[in-house]
Amino acid sequence: MTGFIQFVDAMVDRIGKIASFLVYPTMLVLVYEVVMRYYFTRPTIWAHETSCMLYGAHFIIGGAYALQKGAFVSVEAFYMRFSRRTQAILDLITWTMFYIFVGTLIWKSVPWAWESFTANEFSDSTWGPYVWPIKLSIPFAAFLMLLQGMTKTIKDAYLAVTGRELVLATNAGAADGN
Repeated sequence: MTGFIQFVDAMVDRIGKIASFLVYPTMLVLVYEVVMRYYFTRPTIWAHETSCMLYGAHFIIGGAYALQKGAFVSVEAFYMRFSRRTQAILDLITWTMFYIFVGTLIWKSVPWAWESFTANEFSDSTWGPYVWPIKLSIPFAAFLMLLQGMTKTIKDAYLAVTGRELVLATNAGAADGN
């Protein structure tokens, strides 16, 4: 199990860091559009759609990374008063909602994205870019979130049963100061 957790954590960490760089082309496209529109009075037909697609991919693929880092907002008024073991037990119960969400996202997005890919779908806008790459990013990101959620569930189950945090090889070296 620890091998699976380490593999998923490393993969999600790497993909999340790579996806984080999508913010730069998004920013460049938006700055370009502002300059063209307001300084040269020559707005583009492609900038808005491109920035939406780039930001959409950045946002959805970054979801698994945010899950790994504990970056999602949660209501912890009572939760933080419980022991770590009790928190893990509560997480095991409440995470059913996460699995329902991610399962539905995979179930609905895979055929939708596949149909778009096989039809070589493009946008109906004047510019008309292909939309299947952004549609494929949704089931890809949902699958990454599922894997990352599974690692959290395994860690929580271990803590709930044993009362101890699951120590991974990379964490053990960090705990010793190595």
